[in-house]
Parts: sequence; C-alpha cells; structure tokens
Amino acid sequence: MYKILIADDEGIVRDSLKYIIEKDFSDCEIYLAKSGRQAIEIAEEYSPDIALLDIQMPGINGLSALREIKAVNKKVRALILTAYDNFDYAKEAVELGATDYIMKPIDRKKIDDTFLRLMHDIEAERQKRQYDLCIREKMEAVIPIIENGFVLSLIIKNEYNYSGAQYRELLDLKEEYGFIIVLEWGEGFMSHAPGNPVGSSVRAHKFVTGISEQIRTYFKAYLSNIMGNKIVAVIPSETDNLSYEDRLRMIEKVRSLTASLKEMVSIDFKAGIGSVRTWDDAFESYQEALNALRHGVRKVTHVDDLYVRDTDDRQYADMKKALQDALMKGSDIEVRHEAEAYLSRVFENNDDLVSAKMELLEVYIDSCHLMEERGKYFKDDFGPKLIKASDAQTLRDIFIMAVQQLKQEILIQSGKQNTVISKAQEYMKKYYNKDISLEATAETVNISPYYFSKLFKEETGINFSDYLTELRINRAKELINQDPDRNIKEVSIEAGYSNPNYFSRIFKKWTGMTPTELRDSIKAEV
Repeated sequence: MYKILIADDEGIVRDSLKYIIEKDFSDCEIYLAKSGRQAIEIAEEYSPDIALLDIQMPGINGLSALREIKAVNKKVRALILTAYDNFDYAKEAVELGATDYIMKPIDRKKIDDTFLRLMHDIEAERQKRQYDLCIREKMEAVIPIIENGFVLSLIIKNEYNYSGAQYRELLDLKEEYGFIIVLEWGEGFMSHAPGNPVGSSVRAHKFVTGISEQIRTYFKAYLSNIMGNKIVAVIPSETDNLSYEDRLRMIEKVRSLTASLKEMVSIDFKAGIGSVRTWDDAFESYQEALNALRHGVRKVTHVDDLYVRDTDDRQYADMKKALQDALMKGSDIEVRHEAEAYLSRVFENNDDLVSAKMELLEVYIDSCHLMEERGKYFKDDFGPKLIKASDAQTLRDIFIMAVQQLKQEILIQSGKQNTVISKAQEYMKKYYNKDISLEATAETVNISPYYFSKLFKEETGINFSDYLTELRINRAKELINQDPDRNIKEVSIEAGYSNPNYFSRIFKKWTGMTPTELRDSIKAEV
C-alpha cells in the first residue's frame, strides 16, 4: 500500500493525476488537497509516502507546504508541480528535499516513470527496515548471551585473555576500565550468609527480566545470567578509580537498587562492590566484590570500606590472637612460627585457593589494624599480592613476607595503636568547635559514613553525635569553671555552638542545669 497526496488548487489537475495513478498503479490510497494548508493537515494525519505539490497555490504555496510537511515526515517523497520552467523554483525545491520537478501540462509517461522509481525506492527502504528489525530482534535475543559470555570471561581467571577482547568488540564497549558488583539474595542474612538460598533462587527466576531491567535503570551494566542466588554486574568506567565522593554516590545508588529489587521480588538483597580495574585485572574486582559481599556488615559494601573483624568461628580465634601477640612482641622467630601454624590450619580447612586467600586476607587486614594507618598494607602492597597468588606455595611465601614486614612496621611505631576510630576522635577533639559532621569525619579516615557510624558506636559505645556533644559540653564546663564571669555567648561559640539558646538547652539536657545556673553555683561556692 502506497499513500499518495495530491495538492493543487485546480480541480481538473487533481482529478487527472488521480485518474492516471489509479489506472496505472494498484494498491494506492490517494488523498486530495486544494490548498497548501489542507495539504499540511492531510500530511500530518496520514503521513503519505509520496506528495505531489503545486507551487502556485493560494495562501500557503507548494514550497512552503513542502517545508512544513518535511518537518514532520522526513521520509516523504515530494514532487513539485508547476506551469513555469523557473530555475529558482527548481533549486529551492531541491534544497527543501523535493525528489523531482514536474512541468505542466502533465506528461503521463513522466508521471509513470517517476512513480515507478519512487515506489521502487520506497519498497527497497521498507525491505531494509524489515531486515534491520529482524536483525535487531535477533540481536536482542543474542546480546544477553554475549553479555553473559563477557562477564564469565572476567570472573573466570585468565579467561579474558582468550575471549574478552572479542566480547568487547561485539558489545561495542569502548571504556578501558570497569568494576564488578555481585548481587546476592535470600530470605534474610544470618552471619552474612543468605537464608534459604535455593528457595529464593527459584523465586527470583520468575523475575529475571525485571531484575535485569531494574539494574539497567541504575547503571550501564553488562549482566551475567542468574547464578544460583547471585547475579554479576559489570560496570564500565571512564577513569581508573573512584573518588571518595564517587564511591559514596555509588554505594547510595546500589543501596537504592537493592531496596527496589527487594520491593519487586519480596526477598532480601545484598551487594558487594569491587574496585575499578582494567579489563585484564577485572577478576580481582570480582574477588573483591565477593569478599565485600561475604564480610560486609551492611547490605551494600564497597571493598574499600571493608572492615574484616573476628568471626564467631572459634577454631581460628586463638591462633589469630597468638599471631598478633607475636607481631606486637616483635620476635622474628615467634612471628614466623605462628604464621606457619596459622597457614597450616587455613589449608587444612579450605579445599580451594580462593577460600584460603579470603581467610589469610582476613587475618592480615585485622592485623593491619594494629598499625597507626589501618589497612594501609592491605590496600597498597601485600593485599593485592595475596589476591594474585596462583598457587598455595606462593600464597604461603607472600603471607610470611607480609606479616614479617608488618612486624617491622609495628616496631617502628613503638607500639602506637592509632585505629581509624582513634584518628577520628583526634580529628573531633581538634575541630569540635567547628561545623564538623559525621560525613566529613568519615572522609578524613577514608571510610563511608555508613560504616564509620557503625564502627564508631561499636568501638566507643556512643554514637558520633553524642560523642561530639559530650566533647563540646565538657569544653563549655571547663571554660565556665576557669572563668565564671565569662559571657555565656562566648562560651557557646568557643564550645562549637553558634546559637546560645540552643547551646543552653543542650547543656541542660546533658548536665541537668543551664550554663548560667552552673556559673552561679560556682560563684556561690567561691
């Protein structure tokens, strides 16, 4: 079916053209217009394939009508009709996208030849469109297979070397970096492990399309198939690392994603996020994501926020403590002996190298907490070496070297144990009278606010806000005791409160009396 618009102010011309087209061509639907305005209205409603437009029509002429029609239907083939052999008209018609320029009186052969050519072009374009849609439909079915292959090439060690580049070419993936998110689900999480993983996996399969679509609303992501109760998402990155702010935004997005997935599937979701890597090293990002997933204390954990602590598994507790005691004593013989003992226990209880790495990383990171800069060596030196170890003996050698170096660093620090929280406390004691926040303090120790808040409460027994308030109130009490005649407003400002009225309310809440009452009681004693 070809839709044809004929626009001419002369009825005999319209009828003649209609007769020729209907006589010489089948399967045509013809619309007639006697003005430029009517031609535009018909074109907007019916989207003709071919439009014959007379230049000299009252009101809106043919060229103006063509301009309007082309604005809404760029594919229309336009033929300009005129009784004047005017080059300027022809030139303007071509510039506006006219296909041909037909002189009146109408030559039937010219009309037939032109229409045969245009219909052939239209048919070829339609077939190409059908072919493209067919290819696209097939690609829509194939792309998930390619994506899954690409993800597998990254999470299976050394597989990317064989097939990764080809997958990237098929996916038109230009970015040179990326990181991995592992999403896991279950009926609640007990001791970091999902409840009823098999049952929840079966339930999630009913929502596999929705889960994939939801992930893609948050990220440009390449997804694996559902693997039991997990799905792996590969997120391309234009840079080789995430800034602190970008990391927080990423965690927020993943938190929002897990919440939306929980609402969709009615089961709990948890996520681990690896660091940005080149595609050649993406396997490490995957391992980091798994480590963050398994050891993270929140529903969403970035590997840089990972704070691995002693578990309830008592079989390693005493040996870990013995190793750390040896590190603190600084004895080379004791450190090596305890490290060897710990290694033997690890390899006895872990059948695969990955599990052994996770256990050794756990004790190593925890031992790094003895250092002034928590986790420094895990992040910058020995941690990556441990992860990259390709066999058990290499892993043993690297671990021994790591703890011996750690022992030396502890000795250099002469026993100073300045943890993340103690560093944060020092920062708060220094800037308590400034406008400091939990977020700003967390940034100084390079931990996300979510983890910092939890760790602070666990290590100090008090939340961040109350600790800061306590610092400020204690300072205010000191100032009043030192000089009872001091202006309360000055005390308020020096203690970190710009609003004296608010300061007085908080002071009374903490001490049972207002600053003025405390000052008066001190004066009375004097």
